[in-house]
Formats: sequence, structure tokens, C-alpha cells
Amino acid sequence: MSVVMNINQSTKDEGGEINLAYSHDTGSPPGLDHARGDSPGQVSLPVASPPPGSAEGEAGGRQGDDVDSGELHCAPTNSSSAPSGTSSDPRERDADVEGKESGAVDGGWGWMVAIGAALIMMLINVLGPCFSIIFSRFLLDLGTSSTTVGLIFNSFQFLWNFSGPILGPLLKEFSWRKVAMTCSLGVFASLMLSAFATSSGFLLFSYSVLGGISCGLLSNLCFLIIPHYFAKRRGVANAIMMAGVSTGPILAPMLVRYLQEEYDFTGATIITSAVVLHCCVGAALFRPIRTNPDKASPEEPKDRVWSLFLRVIRGTFTNLYILKSPRAAIIAVSGAFTLNSWLNFIALMPFAVQAAGYSLQAAAWCVTTSAVCNLVARLIVSVLSDWPKFSMRACYMASTATIAATTVAFSMIHDITWLTVVMGVWGFGVGSYMGIYNLIMVHYMGLDKLTPTIGATFMLVGIGFVTIGPAIGLIRDLSESYSASMWVLAGMAAVAFVLWIFMPAAVRWDERRELRHRNKSQ
Repeated sequence: MSVVMNINQSTKDEGGEINLAYSHDTGSPPGLDHARGDSPGQVSLPVASPPPGSAEGEAGGRQGDDVDSGELHCAPTNSSSAPSGTSSDPRERDADVEGKESGAVDGGWGWMVAIGAALIMMLINVLGPCFSIIFSRFLLDLGTSSTTVGLIFNSFQFLWNFSGPILGPLLKEFSWRKVAMTCSLGVFASLMLSAFATSSGFLLFSYSVLGGISCGLLSNLCFLIIPHYFAKRRGVANAIMMAGVSTGPILAPMLVRYLQEEYDFTGATIITSAVVLHCCVGAALFRPIRTNPDKASPEEPKDRVWSLFLRVIRGTFTNLYILKSPRAAIIAVSGAFTLNSWLNFIALMPFAVQAAGYSLQAAAWCVTTSAVCNLVARLIVSVLSDWPKFSMRACYMASTATIAATTVAFSMIHDITWLTVVMGVWGFGVGSYMGIYNLIMVHYMGLDKLTPTIGATFMLVGIGFVTIGPAIGLIRDLSESYSASMWVLAGMAAVAFVLWIFMPAAVRWDERRELRHRNKSQ
């Protein structure tokens, strides 16, 4: 296999825009003079597939075994109006440089990667939002206590988020596709084994442990992969993935409810697991975009497994050092507060609506309204993030403020019509926040630090599930008021808003520290 680069030799165009496309031409590149070894404007570079054991950086993971036979042609686009690389907008120039350094496709097969990520995010949302629909009949027949039910679900959510720091080291050892395919099979196995569960204890293993870790790694991987495949069109690609994130909770409950009504628990859960198995289709679309020619020294099978385990553990703890950066600390802590705020609120809201004297159907309408507005906001904000004048920080802060304000407003309103309106505004705030959740990390931390940043953030979110969640329930029991709990949740979002006020100072602090390090090294 070879990589062929067609480079315009014009003196006016020093950095052309590079388009990547595969071709399965196993012969010699056209125009290459083998006798001389070169030709005008063309260079042929051999690329060796890395053997098992070689490692690649976070931007691409280990891709060697997944690369199809063929060539990766890199040809600049010739523009007659202006030379490429001379954009007047700083964000576009940064995207050009970042895209070339990371090998971002910015189109072509990259759109299939975005569709694959959307499919995966839509399917894995069957396990979380549909927990009660899938397992309520089974757990009620067993006479399972509410405490045990809460333990099963919260353990699932905890492991979903706490698995974040593990993903970075895994991607250094294996390719995106291998990790995604393995986790997709793990999600399938989780539901398949749960279909034959005979006790709540077995469900704690099959659903909470196996499903939580597999879904968490898949979810984090989808958030990570879009920025690596796109630079200038990152917002549009992210919008495609966000469409999958939002449509999953809307469509999945209807499908799962239908299956549970038509079949018994075991049959319905087996069919659901077969549906979730289509995550493998999305994982298969994660086609590698580059290889690492570095070779690793051969190891004995036992030594290789042990060294792999040690590298993953070491890499997991090393990635947590990212929190020493004030920028990363603000992103991670504010993200943990905000996500725990709105996730606990949406879990509490149906109970508050029914306690106010309204039906469960009214509460369902509130949830549906927020979900639709959430979807619309995610799509709009993701697409707008590609606009040079769009301020991610301003959008992030406005979204956090909206979440805090609407959470307080919901606790003070008693008319169901206005409660539904407030939930719509709340959903728009959540969608605006999550629409650029991963993009703002790239914006402030860079692509090379995205993996440890998102891993540390989700780890803190997971810790919040087992600490903040029970505390909110305790406040509700002691005060006998849902309003008190909602005020606490609104306060958490307000704290996140305040933290983002200090982001410019954190950026300057990190810049000065990096400058001091460079001066010392010289």
C-alpha cells in the first residue's frame, strides 16, 4: 500500500487544501518514473501497516490491522480566485492547520462515520431511558425493593460515566473500530444475558456492570471521533450525531413498550438485544484514516497481555493529570455540576407533576416537549458552531443560565400549560449545552487533549451520580418538598455558570505556565 500526494508546485500556493479519498489501485501511481524515482509534483511514500503491539497517538488510535488495501490520495484543490491557506478568518486558518495535522477527512467517508456515530448513540439510549419499561414487570414479579432498583440503575449510570478515563488508553492500543465493535457486542450481550436473569443480583452484573461499561465507552467514543474526522465542518457532523442522541429517547420507548406488550419479558428483551446489535453496523463505519509506521518489539503472548493491562491502567491515571490545567478543571467540574443538575431534574420532574395533582400523561407531555426542543437546539447550535463569529463560551454560559432559571421557574409554577412551556425552554437550554459539549473541549483544550479532558469530565459526572443523586433524594424526603430539591439543582447549574466566568483567566494562566516551561527547556 502507498500514499500518493499530488502537490501543486505553484509558488503562490504554499499550503494547499488537501482532499483525502481511497482508491483500490494496486498498481503503480500514474506518471511515476521508476527509473528516476520521482516525477514532477508527485511523491510516493510507503506506509507500513503496524504490527500488533505498536501504538499510535490519541488522534487516530491504532489503525494498522483495519486499513483496507488501497491508496490514500491527497490532492490539493486548485482555486483560481485565491490561494488556499490565506483565509482572513483565524478560526478557518486554525481549522486548516488542525485538519492537516490530524488527517481529518472533512467530508467523504467522514460523513459515514458521523452517521455511524448517530446510529450507535440512538441505539445505546435504549438501555438508559428505557430501563423501567424493560425491567419493571420483571422486577415487580420478583418483589424487588425500590432501594435495589435504584442501586441497579444508579450503578449503570455510574459505570457509564466512570468508564470515560479508560477510553483514551484503549484507543492508544487499538483502533476506533475495534473498540467500538467490542463494546457493541458488550451492549448486545448485556441485554441478551439480562433476558435470562433469574434475580436482581444477576441483573446488577448483566445490566449495570456489563451494560454500563460498554455503553459508556461507546458513548464517549462517539463524542471523541467526530472532532478527529472533521475540522472545518465539525459542527455539521456533530449535528448529525446529536440527531441520533436525541431521537433515541423519543423512538426507543415506543418500540420497547410495544415489544413488552406483545411478548413476555424474555422474548421482548431478546428482540431488543437484537435491535441493539445493530451498533456493530455503526462501528463498522469507523474506517481508519491513517496508519502508524512505527514498529513495536515482539512480545510473548502472556507478557503482551500483562503489559497491555499495565499500559491501560497507567494511561488511565496519567490522563487524570489533565485536571491540573485550570481550563480542564473548569470544563470538568462545571460539566459534572450541569449534567447532574439536569439529569436529576428530569428524573424528579414527573413525580413533581403528579404530586401537583396532574396525571402521568401530563408529565409525559412535559417530557416529550422538552425532548423535541432539546433535539432542535442541538441541531441548531451544532451547525452554528462552524460560523466564525459564533461564541461557544457565550452559548455555553447562556445555556447553563437557562437551565438554572427554568429549574427554579418550574418549582414556582402550578399551571400545567406554563409548566409545559417552561419544560420546552428548559429542553432548549439542555440541547444548546449538549450540542457543543464535546466541541467546546476541542476549542479550549485542543484535539490532542480532548480524550483525557472528556474522560476526566465523565468520571466526575459518574461520581456525582452516586453522591449528588442520593443527596437530592434525601433533601426531598427531609423537606417533603420537590421545590427544595429543584432549588439545589438550580444552584448547581448556577455554580457552573460562575465557573465559566473565570475561563479567560484560566486560559491566560495556562499560556503563562506553558511559556515558562518553554523558557526553562531552552
